[in-house]
Amino acid sequence: MTPLAGIKVLAVEIGAAGPWCSRLLADMGAEVVKIEPLEGDLTRNWDSVCNGLSAAHVFLNRNKKSLTLNLKSDEGREIFLRLAAEADVVLENFKPGVVARLGVDYAAVRAVKADIVYGHISGFGQDGPYRDEKAYDMIIQGEAGYILMTGSAEAPAKIPISICDESAGFYAALGILGLLNRRNRSGEGGEFEVSMLECAATMLGYVPHFLWHRGEEPPRTGMRHGLLTPYGPYKAGDDLWFSIAVLSQAAWRKLCEEVIEAPELLADARYEDNETRITNRASLEGRLVELFMARPKAEWLARLRAAGIPCGGVNTLGEVLDHPQLRARGAIGELSSSVGPLKEFLSPIRVTGEAPVFDHLPDLGEHCDEILQKLGYDAAARARLKDDGVV
Repeated sequence: MTPLAGIKVLAVEIGAAGPWCSRLLADMGAEVVKIEPLEGDLTRNWDSVCNGLSAAHVFLNRNKKSLTLNLKSDEGREIFLRLAAEADVVLENFKPGVVARLGVDYAAVRAVKADIVYGHISGFGQDGPYRDEKAYDMIIQGEAGYILMTGSAEAPAKIPISICDESAGFYAALGILGLLNRRNRSGEGGEFEVSMLECAATMLGYVPHFLWHRGEEPPRTGMRHGLLTPYGPYKAGDDLWFSIAVLSQAAWRKLCEEVIEAPELLADARYEDNETRITNRASLEGRLVELFMARPKAEWLARLRAAGIPCGGVNTLGEVLDHPQLRARGAIGELSSSVGPLKEFLSPIRVTGEAPVFDHLPDLGEHCDEILQKLGYDAAARARLKDDGVV
């Protein structure tokens, strides 16, 4: 049995954060009904790279059922609340206040399902001065400080993946699992929210402590680590890149003595410990860049591994998708879809003895008839709902 078998999720979702959260739940076996406007979620139309389908849609919406529903209509709202009465979870990621205006907020759903778990994802939260601001990943990266922390001294940069959308989706999935666990113990459901800004800020990790305790803004260090050195990618003599991570004095000694054969660096007071190495990063990095050009990548990796120092390749996307470790573990599968099989990564959560949930990518409104029929709508009623623009 999959971890979330029997859990029914009603997802009123757009964009990426909400769909990512519900995909995580679907990957663990929850039955997710994705409520879409009649024209479809906006991510369906971003591109046509996957045999006519958008890459974002393929990434975000597997293992779900798609129901198109006009929530602005009385009958659309009625259908939603009938589905909510049978659900365990309702998830929404509209702007704050939208679900209340539509009549499908927590109060309305709780009236038909007292123990519902109801989750909100928004850009800035359900209250506060930024409540009504529009939020997308790049905007949150800027507001949360990511952009001015990323890049080189000469220019900032954004993180190329939707890190803020995905972190909000992760936190929301964790919130749902937590409240489901509480309900299993006490019978009590509940409402919760996460904001993209707070999720992104939380993921700043240890960096804020340098401002709180020392008044230091984090410098942009390009490919290097802001708080550790040597730590990052270096170019070898054959023009290929590799990464190393020196996290202790023992590793620093091994690097100097066994790997780069430069014991003089150990005697240099400028590099005595990690903090002095950070202070004198420019001179140290210049010397390391020069030393690493003396041998090819494969030899450096062999030396580093022999010394027990964490290291690895710096791969192109093509090399990642053909990575021997990912191939050996069968990390990429094929989804069924109306346009043929589509490659995607399987869930990295592997339950011993169970095959991963990796089923189907829904077309827009593909499950309308199935879902409405289960609610008791006959063929004539379903046809009327479509003609009236309700579904």
